[in-house]
Amino acid sequence: MKYSSIVAAAAGTEMTVPEGWGQGRATFGGIVGAILIAHMDAYLAAEQGDQRAPLRSFSLSFVAPMAPGPLALSAEILRAGKSVTQVQVTARQEGQVVAVMLGSLGQPRPSSLAVAGSPPPEMRPAAECNPVPFVEGLTPDFLRHFHLLYADDNYPYTGSSRPDFQGYMRFAEPGQPQDAASLACLVDTWPASVITMLKKPAPMSSLTWTMDFLVDPATLPPTRDWQYDVITDAFADGYGHTRSRIWDEQGRPVAFSRQTVVVFA
Repeated sequence: MKYSSIVAAAAGTEMTVPEGWGQGRATFGGIVGAILIAHMDAYLAAEQGDQRAPLRSFSLSFVAPMAPGPLALSAEILRAGKSVTQVQVTARQEGQVVAVMLGSLGQPRPSSLAVAGSPPPEMRPAAECNPVPFVEGLTPDFLRHFHLLYADDNYPYTGSSRPDFQGYMRFAEPGQPQDAASLACLVDTWPASVITMLKKPAPMSSLTWTMDFLVDPATLPPTRDWQYDVITDAFADGYGHTRSRIWDEQGRPVAFSRQTVVVFA
């Protein structure tokens, strides 16, 4: 099942999580985030119509593994002010909560302040990078739907002393939507940044995830290869804390992402 079909199904209160998007025993976190954002957008479209504000930030907790099969979705406006709307979206399977997202949406407002985001670092051009290959039974199932291109020489499982890297990301199948949900989905395709320090594969997953949007991706010119870099702030007791930045093909800063990750190694 392709990405666009999944997020279209997420507009309703019930859907089926498809096979083929797994990461270990759970559904890939990026598609979980995209499902909740897509459901929130459909809910607000029905409640507020064209007056709904763009998504500025979300915070997502992965409460339990989301499995292929029936999924119930619900959304609730916690508060709708003049400019800002706060929404909670909940995903349940068999009556149990598997994911909860808090979304903050805000209308643009006049301001005397302006601070431009940082430009992207110098990277090897995407055309000179090779995508990470999908290998059945070795790489996660969801990777077949994406192309990840490492733009430096800090590769996974090399025992590196540097837990940071740069790269490009895109959908393997062209023509997918370009919006907040799809960009969030792409961002989570990258493994935990400390993967470069490992010498062999180890299970890893996201615990919490916050993403901030500087601009609505749907308003930008079409981008094929989004630029990405990630920095590890700290890692201890099996938990890592990372932050990443995302730019479009024009070098425009678009979003920031922060995650708490768990690595079983």
